[in-house]
Amino acid sequence: MSDVLVSICCSTFNHGKFIAETLDGFLMQKFNFKTEIFINDDCSEDNTTSILEDYNDRYPGFFDITFQTENQFSKGVKPFSQMLFPKVKGKYIALCEGDDYWTDPKKLQKQVDFLENNDDYSFCFHKSKIVDENDCEFDSETFNHLEEKDYVGRELLEKWSIPTASVMFRSEYLNQIIARAKTHGYLYGDTPMFLTLLENGKARCLVDSMSAYRIHLGGISRSTSKKSMIALYTHYQTLKKDFDGKYREIMIKNIGKYAFGISVYFIKNGDLLKGAKFLFISIFYDKKPIADFFARKFSKVF
Repeated sequence: MSDVLVSICCSTFNHGKFIAETLDGFLMQKFNFKTEIFINDDCSEDNTTSILEDYNDRYPGFFDITFQTENQFSKGVKPFSQMLFPKVKGKYIALCEGDDYWTDPKKLQKQVDFLENNDDYSFCFHKSKIVDENDCEFDSETFNHLEEKDYVGRELLEKWSIPTASVMFRSEYLNQIIARAKTHGYLYGDTPMFLTLLENGKARCLVDSMSAYRIHLGGISRSTSKKSMIALYTHYQTLKKDFDGKYREIMIKNIGKYAFGISVYFIKNGDLLKGAKFLFISIFYDKKPIADFFARKFSKVF
């Protein structure tokens, strides 16, 4: 039986400007248990790899780093569920992506203490600040709504509440998480993972802000391309059907919103047939996007 209590999992790609701060966040942690740190570099094209090699040389045996020779994400391979999670030995798993970082040296200890004393919780998370690529903090209300309390699936879906770098969960549910990650249609793996964990226990938000979520041009969540809109539309359609339809009503508005955005894109680019198709889908799910669109148009006229 492993004596590792916490497995830290970090996925990175082209995070050369940020990865050192991520690694420093791991190194500054103070705790009274054994950890392991797995990092997957998905064939970065910048200096991420050289920075990881430098840290690996300076702290021998501290990191377990996989350097992919081909980008796996572009092939549909999910970095956490397929490349990192199968390696872990810890009772708990802490997450952090290579452009985010931890800010509190007691983060791991605080989360372990909570989960060790509360067996009915499958995971916990905490508040996070939001920074740009230069570490300037945004005056953002994104996470201001978070309180020290339990959260259910509906709340997590209605308003973004869980920064990935804030999460620690029980590894006993890994098989369920990995199985669900194979479901076709999911763009992000975090939401189905959190909902899977909620099928097995409760979720608690800790009030301390102990990490930084970074917004930058290279982040996947910042893309507004046609491809990303279609991927999000498919993601929400998948969420609507999954979990025995438990979250169907919540997903309807998201589906209507992205279907409308896709219809506008196609119409603007002269593909009226596809534009009409997604417009009808949008109206079927939620009439608000088209109503808001015409309200904005008329307000400019009058």
